[in-house]
Amino acid sequence: MSAVMAETSHEEELAKSREALGHLVENGDLERIVHLARLLGAAQDSMSDEIVTRLAGMASKALCLLDQATRTDVMERMVTVAEKMDQEHILTDFLRCLAGATEEAAHAPPPKGGLTGLWELIKQPETQQTIQFLMLLGKHFRSCRLKH
Repeated sequence: MSAVMAETSHEEELAKSREALGHLVENGDLERIVHLARLLGAAQDSMSDEIVTRLAGMASKALCLLDQATRTDVMERMVTVAEKMDQEHILTDFLRCLAGATEEAAHAPPPKGGLTGLWELIKQPETQQTIQFLMLLGKHFRSCRLKH
């Protein structure tokens, strides 16, 4: 009698497994699992002694750099600067502006060239403001560098 119950339980488990596999196939998860298994297998196959040695060396150098950065307060200063940049949205603004300029440059007509084209560009207030800003940036960077 126990053999019959075990067989019935086994059949029920197989039915549940078939149902679960069916769901995995339907939503594409089984294919993703197979791809992940292949990726892990390829990574394992590529782990030669040389690569493991190089990775260990890189990890050691990274830990030394991290140790030096924390001992010399470089890390703390970097965190302070990063927090200020985040509070003032400097990096996000820069990236947004870079994306906008890239998009606009892709659709802008080519420059006319020559002195007339340059004169037209220089007459624009935005150009003058940009040049002024870049000069101030250079001035402040130069004074910071001269202190060191």
